[in-house]
Amino acid sequence: MIIRNFEYLLALNKERHFARAAAACRVSQPTLSAGIKQLEEDMDVLIVKRGQRFEGFTREGERVLAWAQQMLEDCTRLKQELHVLRDHAMQGPFRLGMLAATSALASVLSVAFAEKFPELQISMETGDPERLLQRVRQGEMDVALMYLDEPVSEGLDGYALYRERLFLVTTGDAGNGRRVSWEEVATLPLCLLRSAVPRTAETQLNKAPKVIHTDSAAVMAAHVGTGRWSTVLPQSLVTMLAKTPALRAIAIAKPGEQVNVGFVTVKSDPLPAAVHALMEMAHTPELVDAIRAMLETYKNYQPKDSRRVSAPKQQS
Repeated sequence: MIIRNFEYLLALNKERHFARAAAACRVSQPTLSAGIKQLEEDMDVLIVKRGQRFEGFTREGERVLAWAQQMLEDCTRLKQELHVLRDHAMQGPFRLGMLAATSALASVLSVAFAEKFPELQISMETGDPERLLQRVRQGEMDVALMYLDEPVSEGLDGYALYRERLFLVTTGDAGNGRRVSWEEVATLPLCLLRSAVPRTAETQLNKAPKVIHTDSAAVMAAHVGTGRWSTVLPQSLVTMLAKTPALRAIAIAKPGEQVNVGFVTVKSDPLPAAVHALMEMAHTPELVDAIRAMLETYKNYQPKDSRRVSAPKQQS
């Protein structure tokens, strides 16, 4: 069997059209059709439903697709690891996914990773949890930086990196002290950055009198800047609103005030070389210090403790 024929099959699955699949593979349509036909003969099963146009895959074809995806992923990993052994250099594409909530972490990691492995072709993509998990599962993304408070899907593994706290971020009068309850937050007009808070928190926050969901940090900042809207962010993103005057970050009280953040990748032993290298690098002293500094920026926006502190008594 020829690996290239599996690539034709996966391209057909993605494009759902013979001509477009051939164009994606940079071959003629007869070449692609012949390759898939050869695969059917090798497997001794009908893989593609054929008519006037592409009509989908047979039941057996769906199983071949799943194995084809896994085989090509394994082949790509093997090539990458052989490059490392031969040239002592990490090469090839590396696709990193992130939530809006983990974009600060992605920035810290990607800068260091790109400097350490300059021959890697790094691409980064932001998405919602479902999309990121799907792309990792389908081999279209190497690793995603995500909240890990919900179990990851079958076939995937999660690796925790740190925990961080959620904050009410506002310029208004909300919150008289250094803590605020979820019930108090839900009484405020909120402009929320999509995927910036875990799903369990979103359920509570959707009870607020007014809720705007946005993909734009600029839109969120504009609303918070009016003093009439607030938002909820993980501590690593509070500094995103640093230019907003009179900004305050008020810690949200238990329960559910902290979230686990980490890596999600395809279950594999061993891990792909580049994924393993990224995880190892995240635990080096330099990166640990950088992540700690990222997590402490919120302190610049914490309100001073409103409790009165009595002066110490003088000893007679």
